[in-house]
Amino acid sequence: MIEESRNRNFEYGFYALAFGLSISIRLLHLGEIPLGDNEARWALQALDLTKGQQFVMGSQPAYVILTAFAFFILQVSNFTARLVPAIFGAILTLAPYIFRDRLGKRPALVLAFLLAVDPGLLALSRQAGSPLLAVTALLFSWAAWRKENHRAAGIWIGIALLGGPLLWPGILGLALTYGLLRSPLVSGIQASPVETSLTSLGHNLFDRKSWITFAAFTAGTYILLGSCFLLVSGGLSAGLASIPIYFSGWVGPTSVPALRLLQGLVVYEFMAILVAIVGLVRGLIKRDGLVISLGVWLIVSSVLTIAYPFRQVADLVWLIIPLLTLASLEISRHFVPIQNGKWETLGMAVFTGAILFFAAQNYSAIALVSMDQSAAQLRWWILLGAIGMLMISIVMVALGWSVSTAVQGSVWGALSVLFLYTLSTSMASGGLRTYHTYELWPTGPYTGQAEALLAQMKDLSQWKSGVNASLDVTVSGVDSPALVWALRDWNPRVLPDSNLSGSTPSVVIAPAEFSSTEILSTYRGEDFTWRITPAWDQGLLPDWLRWSIMHDFPRSDEKIILWVRSDVFVDSQNSQ
Repeated sequence: MIEESRNRNFEYGFYALAFGLSISIRLLHLGEIPLGDNEARWALQALDLTKGQQFVMGSQPAYVILTAFAFFILQVSNFTARLVPAIFGAILTLAPYIFRDRLGKRPALVLAFLLAVDPGLLALSRQAGSPLLAVTALLFSWAAWRKENHRAAGIWIGIALLGGPLLWPGILGLALTYGLLRSPLVSGIQASPVETSLTSLGHNLFDRKSWITFAAFTAGTYILLGSCFLLVSGGLSAGLASIPIYFSGWVGPTSVPALRLLQGLVVYEFMAILVAIVGLVRGLIKRDGLVISLGVWLIVSSVLTIAYPFRQVADLVWLIIPLLTLASLEISRHFVPIQNGKWETLGMAVFTGAILFFAAQNYSAIALVSMDQSAAQLRWWILLGAIGMLMISIVMVALGWSVSTAVQGSVWGALSVLFLYTLSTSMASGGLRTYHTYELWPTGPYTGQAEALLAQMKDLSQWKSGVNASLDVTVSGVDSPALVWALRDWNPRVLPDSNLSGSTPSVVIAPAEFSSTEILSTYRGEDFTWRITPAWDQGLLPDWLRWSIMHDFPRSDEKIILWVRSDVFVDSQNSQ
């Protein structure tokens, strides 16, 4: 009994550590990067809700309403605009604990840490208006249903229904997976029945009382949260709007090329892909029902994502979940004590890590250093030669020493190097590197010199009146929600075109190409880089190789000009 209690405490401690790691890296410098246009659209809706203004709520009312509460309780900032997705992303780390009866205690713990540091999940957790709310809520609803907690399942699915269009490919993928696993084609492959797989839905699937309880709590959560506790009504219709938005994407134009999704998947999930492939092969050989169910879910999610015309890189999240789960099952197999040859196993791990590090250095040289074709080919041959030498060394150690030493040591060394690469990629995707990186996860351009623009305007306001945000500001001909968000304390007047209509506000923010006699004679101007758009469609192979390491890419910049009326400046107020 004492031993069991001690093991349970250790397990709880590791989950707490995984959650602490997850929430820490999601909140770290969360508000430093300016909101992009797509992020700002959602944040402005939450801000309008706190002000009681009339607006049309978008298809993610859960984010808008919960962020409005965060604005009301804390303050309006970039940090609080991204706080709700960060919390939901961290909560996702705890989902493996509920599934540990199917996964096993050790694989579930490994999965918790993989979810905490995954590059894709980290990037989505740090975006305002992130669809991760729907993903987390759906998975917890499924987990609660499996535990026959139909009230909690209803509450979570009610939140998921308000989470946005990304809910529906998740539901569709799980439904198709469940159907395929019960078909004779797939069920005959498994040595164990489908009820032992991860896609088991519980024991009360056709129980009327369970469905009534589930439906009642779903409806209650949807109505209360969607109406902001009966204060607004727009969220109820906005939540249902996610259904036509998603399914209309099947007949709409192509958004992101499928090749870009695959490039992003390989770069961001390189370790998970390699380990999951090994786990899939092992599971198919052993006819493991759990591994096969996860493999079917992965294939179904991949087809739904790639075939969907209006796809976004964020849709990869439904591939990432089964991919990481497969990887955790395989990784956990090698987290066992060394039976014999401790130092030999550690030596093999160090040797494997050194060879892979050498290969990685060669790849970095190919990606980052300009060289002629013959030099590049030599580098590629050196890289392949290092991998080949490692394979031969593993075979020699297995034949001449011990198979367990060769396998366990090489796996530990390889996983160490791959995990360091994953951490590096996570820091890039989360915007946590010391320099600015460009990632595939955002759905729009980056915002450039927002802080410099605001600092300049603050100085001008201090010079003129001695207080901040006292100047009247007009945004003329710049359609940028990010700009309106940045100027939220200034209450700017927004004009759809560059015609000032004879007015002379203290500050005019206009496109770089805008100029007029009145502006040039009455105002002084300074340009700022506003929108930064990576040229993903024009990228060549050297650009993508460099991006895979540095996460830097050729870009195009859009500038705006800050025009300030001449009498605002200090030298116009003092002739001395």
